[in-house]
Amino acid sequence: MSAQKIIQGLDFVTNVQEYKEGMPIMIECFATWCPPCRGAIPHLAEMHAKFQNVYLVSISREDKAKVEALKKNMPLMGKYNLAVDLRKDGLEKYMEEQNVEGIPHCFIFDKTGNMVWQGHPMDGECKQHLEKLNK
Repeated sequence: MSAQKIIQGLDFVTNVQEYKEGMPIMIECFATWCPPCRGAIPHLAEMHAKFQNVYLVSISREDKAKVEALKKNMPLMGKYNLAVDLRKDGLEKYMEEQNVEGIPHCFIFDKTGNMVWQGHPMDGECKQHLEKLNK
């Protein structure tokens, strides 16, 4: 499954940047109930501001109302693309295919759509890959 297929059809809570064909993509998977996910919010806002040539989107598989409620309490969530994906053949399927069991988790795809890295969004390697792709 391609990153483009995952981001097509998302239900956006916040959409601050349009995806342009050929952009590298970072998909961050989170949940409102997850303390480490909430702790990563300032970091995600900072990454979005710094890496403008990478399409960064944070996606929850929860009900949109839960994500909107958290966003009201954490306004930094309004600084980057934020969406929900309740499709069984979207993010959920991709996470299963990649054997991802924990969150927060992110996937980074280059401009050709190849996944170049996956792991925790606050890992130093994440930032290194984004720096390379942001050019």
